[in-house]
Amino acid sequence: MNKRNLLLSLSEIVIYSGYNRPIDIAYLNPISSHLEIESNNRQNNLGYSSGNGVWQLSGDFLINKNYRFSGNFLIDEFTIDKVQRDTSKAHGLAFSAKLVRKLNEINYPFNIYFSYIYIGTHTLRNANGYNNFVHRDFPLGWEFGSDGHASEFGVNYMIGGNLIGDFSVGLRKVGENTIINNSYSPYGNYKVGPFPSGAVQQTVYINKKIFWRWKKNIHFHCSVILETTKNQDRKTGIDIGVDIYKKIR
Repeated sequence: MNKRNLLLSLSEIVIYSGYNRPIDIAYLNPISSHLEIESNNRQNNLGYSSGNGVWQLSGDFLINKNYRFSGNFLIDEFTIDKVQRDTSKAHGLAFSAKLVRKLNEINYPFNIYFSYIYIGTHTLRNANGYNNFVHRDFPLGWEFGSDGHASEFGVNYMIGGNLIGDFSVGLRKVGENTIINNSYSPYGNYKVGPFPSGAVQQTVYINKKIFWRWKKNIHFHCSVILETTKNQDRKTGIDIGVDIYKKIR
C-alpha cells in the first residue's frame, strides 16, 4: 500500500449461488453490497436471510529485512446492538496470523514461522443452509471448516534453487459444530457458548513436505503427515506425485 513494506485490502465476499439455489444475478453487481441488495429486495428470495456475505481485512507487513507479519480478520456477524447483546447473541468472527523470521538468505534460504487460525462456532453458516460457505460439501477457506482453532510452528528452506522443504508441528482443536458436519444445515442459534463447542476433536500433528524441480518441466513432490487425535487411532498419510508440464504453442 505504501509501495515499500505494507499491503492492506478490504473486501466483501458474497455467496450468490448454492445448494438448490440458482445464481442470484443481483450479486454480480461489483459495486453493491449484499445488505444493499437485500434492503431493496433485488434478490431472488425476498427478505434478510436469502444472502450471506462477509467482510475481510487483510494485511501483509514487512517489519524489517528479517521479519514479516501477515494476517486476515473476517466479520460474518458483529453484534453491536444492545438488545442483541442482552440476549447473549455471539459475534461471527474469524482471523489468522503468521509471523516469519528469516535466518539465512545467501546460500540456502531458511525461515522459521509461527501461525494461528481461529474460526468461530457460528461463522460461515447462515439462517438458510444453502447459503453456507461450502461448495459440494467442502468448506470454503480453512480445510477443517469452522468452530475451531489451530497453532503451528514450522521451518521452510530452499537448497540449490531446486529443492524446497517445509517441516511443521501443530495443535488443532475442532468442535462438533464445524461446518464440515452437516454442511448445508443452518445455525441453530447465534448464542454465546463454549468454544470449540460440544465434543472437541484435539489433534497433534507433524507434517513434512518436499518439492523438487528435477528438470524445468518435471517436478516431484512428497508429503508425509502424522496425526494423533485424542481418543482415536494414530493416522499417517503419504502423498507422492510427479508433475509434468508441456509448453502449449
